[in-house]
Amino acid sequence: MRALRRSIRLFTTLTLFLSTTALVNLDAAFADFGADSGKVEVPQAMVTEYGAVADRAVEALVRGDAKAFKAMLSPGTIRMEQRGPGAIDLIIDERFIPFFQGYVKPHLVDQPFPTYRRIDNVQGVGFARSFFVKDGSERFYVIFVLKENGSLTIGNLLLDKKLSDVRY
Repeated sequence: MRALRRSIRLFTTLTLFLSTTALVNLDAAFADFGADSGKVEVPQAMVTEYGAVADRAVEALVRGDAKAFKAMLSPGTIRMEQRGPGAIDLIIDERFIPFFQGYVKPHLVDQPFPTYRRIDNVQGVGFARSFFVKDGSERFYVIFVLKENGSLTIGNLLLDKKLSDVRY
């Protein structure tokens, strides 16, 4: 079983670097999403509404609640995940939850920016944020909240990324 998990991790890591398809890769390169360059303002009502969803998703990861986080994921992201069955659970358990371990308090919430998933043009808002961990270091991430079929969902979560990494 351990060898199988190691093979899945290796496959997942290689896919992150080698993927060139139009399918979505959770926690993969930003190429799956578009962002408006420049200083496009997001209406405050959207910032509040979409930001609350991003907050709940991060809170689930801080608690280590993979089931709650997965329930918030975009059905389109789940459907288009190209690495096969179990990949999303593996990413949540082995990348997302460990990344948020030691979370102490939020630090930076950058200006939200309009975004969309390129393959199907589902619109949303991206948030570039950071937080402090127990050792005093700061961790950065970008979370994408999409409005899909009338519901706000998490389209993607990029770890160790800043706003400057996703603007083009």
